[in-house]
Amino acid sequence: MTTNNPKKLSIVVSGSFRKHFEGISKVIKEFEGLDIQVLSPKPSKVVNPDHEFVILETDDTNDPKTLEQRHLDAIERADALYVYNLDGYIGASATLELGWALALGKPIYTKEQSEDFTLKLFSGKIATPNEIQKELLENQHNLIETINNRSSVKNLQNYIHDVVVQRGFDDEAPADIMLLMVEEVGELAKALRKYVRLKIDQNKKDKYVQLEHELADVFIYLLDLANTCKIDLFQALKEKEQENNKRFWDK
Repeated sequence: MTTNNPKKLSIVVSGSFRKHFEGISKVIKEFEGLDIQVLSPKPSKVVNPDHEFVILETDDTNDPKTLEQRHLDAIERADALYVYNLDGYIGASATLELGWALALGKPIYTKEQSEDFTLKLFSGKIATPNEIQKELLENQHNLIETINNRSSVKNLQNYIHDVVVQRGFDDEAPADIMLLMVEEVGELAKALRKYVRLKIDQNKKDKYVQLEHELADVFIYLLDLANTCKIDLFQALKEKEQENNKRFWDK
């Protein structure tokens, strides 16, 4: 087994770049001083302060859609979202980003309470960078809190990767994982026998494992195998289904 250090914490900062970028820049430095990587935005200067959509010196394009999509992608990769809402203000772009973080099930923190009644209900908790660091570090030791019923396949792959590293099994080869998964498929078949009541020994029925747990075990090893082989499982599924959709199927 190998010993690994916990991965570096990461966060995305949202807010009105046009109104509050000076404050946002300061909080970025605070997070970085706490060894929390700010994935977006990068420390920079605003080049068009009078425009509706702010462009930074570090931006390599001035296309708003591209830049906003990059910010949303960063939220997906980050451990959490921090909304710098001075005086409770959350603008349209930050509201979009807040909703995106909610959909992903990401932890959300704000500088102040939102001035909008509805946003206040969904904008997480008010916290300082120090308080956020403490909570995210606790989450690293309790990884199950980082996923929920809205987690994407990519999120689940990342979760299984982190769990495997945390438990010290990240030195297993693809063949090892495949063998373990096949063993779990056997356990799944046994659980399915109980589920469909196929030739069950009534004296041993309590020893038959639960179907949902065995399905989960197979899925865990499948995600682990995909990680070890560096395969994006969602993308693989999508590509395969694009091929399947071109075929003609007979029942």
